[in-house]
Amino acid sequence: MTRDWQAEIDAWTERFRSVPDPPEPFATALRDGWTEEARAALAAGAEEYAARHAAWIGQIGGAGEDLVRLDCRNGSCGVCVKYCGSAYTLTGETEGLPPPPPLPICPACRHTLNLLTPFFMQSLGVDLDDLIAESQPFVD
Repeated sequence: MTRDWQAEIDAWTERFRSVPDPPEPFATALRDGWTEEARAALAAGAEEYAARHAAWIGQIGGAGEDLVRLDCRNGSCGVCVKYCGSAYTLTGETEGLPPPPPLPICPACRHTLNLLTPFFMQSLGVDLDDLIAESQPFVD
């Protein structure tokens, strides 16, 4: 699926008008307006990230894994932050968990889905029921 980054940039610019902490370059664009160079750079970066992330998810799914967690880097925007730490099912095999959001969620953020293994879950002191109870379905 090809994403229309220019349309997404327009939609997210409007959405970020009501968000107290928009990520760069949206914060600058809201203050000063978009330049064609800034829009092109954001679209190219988002497309590159989406392709790399799709390959990463293909590896995880290709290995037969289903459980992933959305890990966020520091400085998550006010829209993406609510999904940070949520568990998702890649294949639908794990009942009770939603499918993951499309990444990047917004063109500026660079979060990732990482494999959730039983060992890692044990190290966090959580089990599948905890993940299901705390899951956050993505709402576009």
